[in-house]
Amino acid sequence: MTTVVDTLKTLNTQFDAAFNSKNTQAIAALYAETAIALPAPAGEPVKGRQAIADFFGGLIQAGVIEHALTMKEAIVTDSLATQTGNWAGAMVGEDGVKQQFGGNVQVVFQKQADGQWLAVTHIWN
Repeated sequence: MTTVVDTLKTLNTQFDAAFNSKNTQAIAALYAETAIALPAPAGEPVKGRQAIADFFGGLIQAGVIEHALTMKEAIVTDSLATQTGNWAGAMVGEDGVKQQFGGNVQVVFQKQADGQWLAVTHIWN
């Protein structure tokens, strides 16, 4: 039997695969229509599924590669799940040297009427 935590791990894998294959519409499909992303450092809130897809498209276009989400902890209720963990990525500089970076992440998922879990809030630093 698949648990909610298993589902969240699968969603992380799907996000990473979509990001790393530059598929912004697949990224968007993981978010609720009214989701909010709160980018670091202190970026403006990004509101709505398509705006979130466009935001991540900008990161991809800027050269961010090798995105990876790692869940450290999850808190689950009947209709909400919060995961905390780490994110990582990289960029290749003009000098050809790969720079790796990352930080903390928290994603709140809400169970939809059809049983699907979608991100409603995503924040990282």
